Amino acid sequence: MASIFMYHAIGETVDIVGSDPHYAVSARNFEQQLIQIKKSVPLATQLRDNDEITGNCVTFDDGHLSNYLIAFPILKRLNMTSEFYINTAFVGQTNYMSWEQLKEMSQAGMSIQSHGHYHNYFSDLNEQDITEELIKSKQLIEENLEKEVTVFAPPGGRYDSRVVAIAKTLGYRCIANSIPGSITDSYAFLVPRFAVIHSTTAQRVKNWCNPWSIDSIKQQLRYRLFEMAKKALGNKNYDKLRSKLLNEEAKL
Repeated sequence: MASIFMYHAIGETVDIVGSDPHYAVSARNFEQQLIQIKKSVPLATQLRDNDEITGNCVTFDDGHLSNYLIAFPILKRLNMTSEFYINTAFVGQTNYMSWEQLKEMSQAGMSIQSHGHYHNYFSDLNEQDITEELIKSKQLIEENLEKEVTVFAPPGGRYDSRVVAIAKTLGYRCIANSIPGSITDSYAFLVPRFAVIHSTTAQRVKNWCNPWSIDSIKQQLRYRLFEMAKKALGNKNYDKLRSKLLNEEAKL
């Protein structure tokens, strides 16, 4: 049994540049949450060593610079390892980690895996573009860090059966999605993750470690409602509505 946690940028919301502030977690909250999680082993490491996922894992999407400047030192201090999903087209650009920084993290035991080349919604791509994105990101990471890439996290959690089939043929061992829930089987290609946002408390993270907690069940039901909205509105219209609602929330 394992719970996987999805982070983005780490830092105070007002200071986060180049990342969605809704998903920004303060350094203080991040450290408190890690203490509740207790242990984190990258998915790629678990699959390589045991051919199954049985332990909790802290993951990061997008490759924001705060992952190196803030999250990495905290993880090292707590003797924890994590998995970072990067968009290879953005490496070294403003607000994103460089290959040198990623290499340092990799050598320290962190796992660097694929978030695609660009931050595209894979369910909107044709099969050729899906294949090219998955191949290019995998190759670039392996060439620069000399470590095998076996995990893919689709941007925005948007993927479909085509993405699953293509990822399998290219050697990916699992897809880390954005569907909340815990892993109760020893191995699954589609790995659920709890999305940690700016308002998530350490207690809630602790509760998510239990798949049958009220907080875990509520999060899964909430996700299903939003998923229905995505299917009804389409990705672009859903994102417009989400942005409007978050802006209104910020004004309150």
